[in-house]
Amino acid sequence: MQITTKAGSAASAGARHSILNLPLVPPQQRLTLNLLPDPVAPSPAALIGAPESSPSLVRRARPVLQGSHFSYLSPLPLSFPYEFPAEEAEEAESLGNKLEREIEQEQNDANKDAELTEEQQQAKELEAHRKRMRQIEVMMQRYEVQPSSVGGGASAGSTSKLEGHLPPGRLGQHFPSARLLSISPAALEDCLPHLDIGDSLEWIKSQHGRARPESYSSGPMASPPSSDAAKARFELSDLLSGRLIGAQLAGNGNGQSADKDAQVGTGTAYLAHKEAVEKGAAKDETDQERIERRIGELEERRRQGDDVGYAPWSLCYAGHQFGSWAGQLGDGRAITLLETKDPTTGERWDIQLKGAGRTPYSRFADGLATLGSSVREFLGSEAMGALGVPTSRALAVVSIPDLKVLRERINGAAITTRLCPSWLRIGSFQIHSSRSEWESSRMLGEYVARDLFGWTDVVKGGSIEAADAASGVERKPWARRLIEEVARRNARTIALWQVNGFMHGVMNTDNISLLGHTIDYGPYAFMDIFDEGQICNHSDGEGRYAYRLQPTMGVFAIRELVNALAPLVGFEIQEGRAPAPGDLLRLKSDEINALKKLAREQASEEIETTFTSTLMDEWKRGWAKRLGLQDAGSEDGKGRLIEPLLAALADLDFPTTLRSLCRLPAFLKAHGLSGAIIEGDSDMEARLKEVLRDFALGDKAQGREGLYDEKVVPEYMRSAKMDQFRPWLLDYAKRLLQEGRDGDQVTAEMKKANPRFVLRNWVTTEVVEKLEKDNDTEALERVLQMCIRPFEDWGLPAEGKSEEQVSEEARLCSIGRSLTGNLPSCSS
Repeated sequence: MQITTKAGSAASAGARHSILNLPLVPPQQRLTLNLLPDPVAPSPAALIGAPESSPSLVRRARPVLQGSHFSYLSPLPLSFPYEFPAEEAEEAESLGNKLEREIEQEQNDANKDAELTEEQQQAKELEAHRKRMRQIEVMMQRYEVQPSSVGGGASAGSTSKLEGHLPPGRLGQHFPSARLLSISPAALEDCLPHLDIGDSLEWIKSQHGRARPESYSSGPMASPPSSDAAKARFELSDLLSGRLIGAQLAGNGNGQSADKDAQVGTGTAYLAHKEAVEKGAAKDETDQERIERRIGELEERRRQGDDVGYAPWSLCYAGHQFGSWAGQLGDGRAITLLETKDPTTGERWDIQLKGAGRTPYSRFADGLATLGSSVREFLGSEAMGALGVPTSRALAVVSIPDLKVLRERINGAAITTRLCPSWLRIGSFQIHSSRSEWESSRMLGEYVARDLFGWTDVVKGGSIEAADAASGVERKPWARRLIEEVARRNARTIALWQVNGFMHGVMNTDNISLLGHTIDYGPYAFMDIFDEGQICNHSDGEGRYAYRLQPTMGVFAIRELVNALAPLVGFEIQEGRAPAPGDLLRLKSDEINALKKLAREQASEEIETTFTSTLMDEWKRGWAKRLGLQDAGSEDGKGRLIEPLLAALADLDFPTTLRSLCRLPAFLKAHGLSGAIIEGDSDMEARLKEVLRDFALGDKAQGREGLYDEKVVPEYMRSAKMDQFRPWLLDYAKRLLQEGRDGDQVTAEMKKANPRFVLRNWVTTEVVEKLEKDNDTEALERVLQMCIRPFEDWGLPAEGKSEEQVSEEARLCSIGRSLTGNLPSCSS
């Protein structure tokens, strides 16, 4: 199938860059220079695998404390628990075998140990444990950036690009190679027109149906690139598969080697301080001293800007899962690579990998993703984008054929490259609220308000001392305004979910974007047989996130955001300004509680009203667009048209019925009906009813379909269903005629609002099965093209289409296997 993109126009509009050369957002707008890092890796340079570092810390599931918003780490797509292979040049046996041999030797020495005192035996066991841990750290250091590749600050101050690092542990053939399965031309055009993907599209097409290793697009088993286009593709694939580490790791610039730099080494400073405190050689800080120090360090990093460096990260957040508080969650398998901007629109895009290995937030999981879940997110994101629903986008999906993932069964691994202006969510505030880290909430809110919402009147940052000295600086309130903006954005999005028959499946507060985008596609689904009680998540036994309850769950999420920011809202109400650095730190718990109460009393109800009124307005506007009506605000729009339509749609296929309805305005015109039907004109109304009856029943002899697909309705129900539809159809036709617009024009507009193709669950399942069995990338490409152009007349004869192609398109647009028997779970 021909792949369409406007790469040519992008190239003519400006320079295109390889993935490592994409221009980063200015330092003052970067998340990592506005928020607090995990103290285990307080700077990008801490990721360097220096001799004294403990790289296992960044992948060890643990509470991430000290008010931290994120953790620096590099992708590492390997099965967990890790099985490190023998190093060809240095060892003849794997670490696991070596440890097993040492344990066996220790057991043989048991008689000698009997002669030791209990204290000596404990010391020996502790030393043996430390030795094992050190061996593991040494092995893991080989998978991190090496001091020798950093040099004496070679990358310091470079604003134009990231450096690509391939640690020695990732060079051997044991490290999994990758295969590019698909790149979305729509995401490329809409989000990253300045990205050079080299020969990626041609490569994907040429490898259809081929098996590894010749089909690898990057990695140690792939053929080395022989042209500039191949190099761009190889680099892209290597970075998007998590093998290549893209970073700016600033050195000290004095010729001193990186492993001697005090800033280098994962956990080095953190563990050294912790050990000193345990030995009594150092005094631990109080909570207040710690946050004051960290605010000061953040201000220093802001002043340094580019000199701090740049590296991937995962976010720390919490949330309510199925209504129950779950505590710290975080990006358990998502790692953000970089932040860039569309050079034409200036829109910000954070590029993130999903399924690239463990993070501190992985809990009991491996941080990986299956081929099935990755393909589903890739297609679902692009389908929603094409429908005009605010959503994260998906640039690419990469399979890692030799890496296996254990879920309900053994699956192949894959990684989705996701794009979003920001991955911050309601849970990003909840984690700090739950820990009473109000300064972290303030920092996060100021960053979101100024850099993501673009509110230039919001004052961001500042040290505590500077805030005290500059008490005359006007700090305009932003907390309530931020909540209201989040409420409006999510209300619009959820309203469009309802209008488009989309079900998210897991509307936990950690999955609700601050910017109002649809994010974290898991057990999502598009409605087929219309049922307002439809549940799309096999794990949602109680139906908490059923289709009809999605607006209610939106209210719940906004209510929790109010709770999370209540002290800041209360402070603004009481003081008439936003809090400065240190203001909230000085307040006692009873004062914080009083501010919370003030916020709930004076703001909570109004904010919820903002959400519900925005949702209702957007819902009516969305339905008016689908129905070809210009007037979306009249009362009868909801009472006489939309709700009766939803009742009539019950038991019918939602997308195909609405697409059929698009023909009605042109049908009325073709039968000479135009202008308003005057009440009491019985002859004209009788004529209208006759035309509507012909429209609804169709005419098989003339090849004209009826209003709905009769195959989905049992024969004994068809007459009753038609009787239910007739009064609504009459009211609707009268409204169309009352507006007096040209019927052909209205039909054309409706066809741009009612998709012919909808991504059904059985379609994604079939695509994955074809990829698993036959490496059928053409099936994936065919469905992707239908996702990004859903309003075209798929399945209808057209110039250049074969009968086989028309038949296949029509099949993919059919109801197929019903959603009720094809529900994914939360692990999907």
